[in-house]
Amino acid sequence: MSILLAPPSFWSEPRDPEAWLRALAILAKSETTIFSGYWSTWEQHLTNTLSRRSTPGLFGLDSTSKPAKILGVGFLEQIPASKHWKLSDEAQLLLNLWRDNDTQKTLEALAVHLLKWSVWLRILLLHLTLGDWQLIHWQKPIQVNSTSPNWTKDIENASLGAWLTSSSSPLLQKKQSINTRFKSNNSYNLDIKITQNKLSLTSLKAPLYLLDSMGWLRNGQLILPSYLAQQPEIAILSPFTNSPSTQLQSATSTYADIRGFSPVEPVMRSLAKKTAIAPALETGSSFEKWMDELLGAALTKGAIELHAAEPGQARHGRGLFGDRQRKLVNWSIHPEFDTLFQAFKPD
Repeated sequence: MSILLAPPSFWSEPRDPEAWLRALAILAKSETTIFSGYWSTWEQHLTNTLSRRSTPGLFGLDSTSKPAKILGVGFLEQIPASKHWKLSDEAQLLLNLWRDNDTQKTLEALAVHLLKWSVWLRILLLHLTLGDWQLIHWQKPIQVNSTSPNWTKDIENASLGAWLTSSSSPLLQKKQSINTRFKSNNSYNLDIKITQNKLSLTSLKAPLYLLDSMGWLRNGQLILPSYLAQQPEIAILSPFTNSPSTQLQSATSTYADIRGFSPVEPVMRSLAKKTAIAPALETGSSFEKWMDELLGAALTKGAIELHAAEPGQARHGRGLFGDRQRKLVNWSIHPEFDTLFQAFKPD
């Protein structure tokens, strides 16, 4: 089943995230608790508070669209079997914090919600973590190590975040096909090149400014406080993790499909990059030799448990020990991997 992904939409003044809070507060105080589509909601309630283009981002999954469309971050959720919307529980919780006049805690909760539910923000942060993109002046993304025009290639499920992991997600409740693929709102695969001007990422400055104000950005990379680093769906967005086993788990989760299968070579290349050994593998020991020896030892000693393996596609690269029938793996990583990693670390 296909999913339409609406263009990114956030508050228009990057340094004013409370614009969304003010808009949600107005809707909460409205005489009605049921709202029409985002344009009608803006016209009837928000014209003096929020810009028109900032409104769709408040909304979630539109199940009446064919295919279903993710509009924004889900602060308004669609009423089942209806074209109408209501404030979500997450929006009410956020407003409760704001009413308590704890602005810092409220903005932190908003930032956490975006990390979980904003597909566009997750796409950006995942590419930064993988080293495919960099931030210029920290708010303008460019491709550096990838020329692929498909922004969600190999990270489709990781991009969806809470849309695939939260029990409250309407996407899970729809029990959609595991072969989910993304499309833009113009009904083609999300393969827009950054150099093209068909879709602007300018609005992503807003959540980036918010993350920066939280102290969660350093040199264009996400740095997580310890309590967030324990949440897998958020932890995979940051390259700053402490151990090789955690980094391997992060890469495995980033590339995993909805069934939990990950391509071996991209995962191991990501591990090499995150642990800063990639240059040594380019100038000395070969990547394939290092990968085979490390994984061989890890599987033999139980530091990695291989549950299943299957063939993949050419884009998945080399299989486990060069086996084309084992390009995709479902495995578990244990802390013992850290010791083995150091033993096989190239000089």
